[in-house]
Amino acid sequence: MRKARKGIWAIAAIPAVYAASYGATRFVQQHQLYVPGPDHILVTPSAELALPVERVEMRTSDSLKLVGWVIPGQRTASADSTMWMLLCHGNSGHIALSARLRYYKALRQVGVNILAFDYRGFGESEGEPTEDGLYRDADAAYRYLREVRGIPASHIIIYGHSLGSAVAVDLASRVPAAGMIVEGAFTSITDLAQELYPWAPVRWLPVSRFASIDKIGRVRAPKLVLHATADRRIPVMHGRRLYAKANGIKKIVELRGGHGDAFEVDSARYFGAIARFVSDVANPAVLGNDRNRSLGASASSHP
Repeated sequence: MRKARKGIWAIAAIPAVYAASYGATRFVQQHQLYVPGPDHILVTPSAELALPVERVEMRTSDSLKLVGWVIPGQRTASADSTMWMLLCHGNSGHIALSARLRYYKALRQVGVNILAFDYRGFGESEGEPTEDGLYRDADAAYRYLREVRGIPASHIIIYGHSLGSAVAVDLASRVPAAGMIVEGAFTSITDLAQELYPWAPVRWLPVSRFASIDKIGRVRAPKLVLHATADRRIPVMHGRRLYAKANGIKKIVELRGGHGDAFEVDSARYFGAIARFVSDVANPAVLGNDRNRSLGASASSHP
């Protein structure tokens, strides 16, 4: 009799556990997945930084106004600034954060033009962030380059860091592009959440998934996966799994540093990999017609 009662109580507790898990997961998503921060004003970089920015606006398919910056590439002997990088940033702050300003300054020296934009609810962009909303925002940024700037798809490289990696993979799986770069990428939010909260039935909850692992196989453009081996927020295994699941021309480069500082800790290797990738995708003849080979040898991790 006692065993029967225990069984009944255990069954009765399932909905409560599910509800508690769902509530906790929703709370975590709204407060940790999207962190726009209290400051929504974009301050133009100081003259000392020597970073020329042009404020631009774009409209989403659901009629929200997004704000972004266009930053011209620095002309070099090996680059004529015809390639563009569409940047999908991470889950916190806006495009004018100091670390991002340092990133733009270093990236433009590769010779690429930059379009950095804020998702809905971030910076000066309108709306509230959702998974579908972020995908719409990336669509709007891509359309801006194609339709307003007149940039051909063959000159656009889609880049995403952290949460932005899932936005980049989704966009690149649906539109033509010269290439795609992801950094500090996760396989899916549900995979990451399950690792953090193994007790919760995360995979069965109706929450944001950002399932890059299910989409990256549909990205036809050449792919570069960057991941820091000391990344504690998103372990490097996520990047390795994405690389393994990707088809066609691809390369993975593992770096020194953590989740957001590899571009400074391992700058020569980091920007060297990007410069080579940009050069390769800007010259399709270099890639040839073999869509199933790696883009050079996959770089091993640092000791």
